[in-house]
Amino acid sequence: MNRVLFENALLITVDDQNNIIRSGWLLVEEDRIAALGEGRFEGDRSGITTVDATGRALLPGIVDAHTHVAGSLFKGLLEDDPNGFYGFALPMEGQLTREDVYHLSLLGAWECMQAGITTINEIYHYSLQVAQALDEIGIRAVVSQNIVDVDIGALRYDDYTRDAAKGEAFLEENIQLIEQYHGKDNGRITCRVGPHATDTVSMELAKKCVAVGQKYGVGFHTHVAQSEREVAQLKASYGLTPVEFLRETGLLGDHLMAAHCIYTNESDIQLLAQSGTHMLHCTQGLGRGSDFPPTAAMFKAGVHIVLGTDWLTMDPWANMRFGIGLNRQHGVDHATASALSMLRRSTIEPARALGLADQVGSLEPGKQADLLMLDCTGPHLTPMYHDPVATIVYNACRGDVSDVMVAGRFTVRDRKLQTMDEAEILHRGQAVAHEVYNRHLATL
Repeated sequence: MNRVLFENALLITVDDQNNIIRSGWLLVEEDRIAALGEGRFEGDRSGITTVDATGRALLPGIVDAHTHVAGSLFKGLLEDDPNGFYGFALPMEGQLTREDVYHLSLLGAWECMQAGITTINEIYHYSLQVAQALDEIGIRAVVSQNIVDVDIGALRYDDYTRDAAKGEAFLEENIQLIEQYHGKDNGRITCRVGPHATDTVSMELAKKCVAVGQKYGVGFHTHVAQSEREVAQLKASYGLTPVEFLRETGLLGDHLMAAHCIYTNESDIQLLAQSGTHMLHCTQGLGRGSDFPPTAAMFKAGVHIVLGTDWLTMDPWANMRFGIGLNRQHGVDHATASALSMLRRSTIEPARALGLADQVGSLEPGKQADLLMLDCTGPHLTPMYHDPVATIVYNACRGDVSDVMVAGRFTVRDRKLQTMDEAEILHRGQAVAHEVYNRHLATL
């Protein structure tokens, strides 16, 4: 039996009572947390690998509610371009091959794990290759296929010409994804259906997505009201807002992970709250732009808001701080936009949204041993007073994450990737990114 004992640790459990143990232990047996407690472990030590966590904090692994891990391809290319998403990124995605996406997904997943992310809710192109990469590198993932029935590269010209055959092909890939990967490795990999956005899938295709999700018993992952052009397209085509489109197609509900929801009105917010739809709030990414959802009204209405990093930079620690600062600037009170709130919205709350709260998101006996160990010995985390959560959330960096465990297996140890050759991942990721970039430049 695989048994790992962490001793002398600061345990931040993020359980229902937000219990913190100043100096304690946590025992992993096989893929589960067997027990934890205060003081010294007094149980049977036979066959145990001991980890001295003096000066370290143990936290549940981050559950990232919205990612495109291969989207790290665009790092440094879009942030200063106000039309970078539609004008550059979407057309450049047309240059991607399946092999490109596999290597770029490894790169993005390694970035996630290096920062302490143990679960991602992922949606992108070529989902079979994405799932392969995530499976091999050892992260926990919920994977969806980007389903569209438009040419996303043509959106730069506001061209929404529908192609039913394209939509059917993407839906078929999502079905293959579910049949090959849903529940793999004792449920470490699960799947959803991924209609890309309310403007890039027709109502007919969206309803087919719902039917597939119902057939396989899986939820949905999409983008909602992320641009003014999306809102205009829905109004022109159907006389609906993006959220009303979700309601009409059957996507709206607690089975839906809905990213961004920026351009939403009061009626939309009520629909999101009443339906139990989960809003995926990517604070750092939005903070780099100029658009922000009406979160004060959303929190007040009871919308379930959880944090995701999106793409470009998968840094949950900066994301939490953006989540505090930007939400407060947009009228959210200090208690709602607090360190503890943002930590919970990065761990147990997205786990709950994904239907995984009985497995991950907190340090509790019986749950999967998905956890991170944070080095708290640096001057930026000193002194630490009565509230270590505040000290950590306001000051910790992803470079402070020393160790990561997924399902009882160290995926990162002493800041080194354990499951694959990290040098090869970085080398191939850099090479592939340049190849895709140069192919795109040749089309301009």
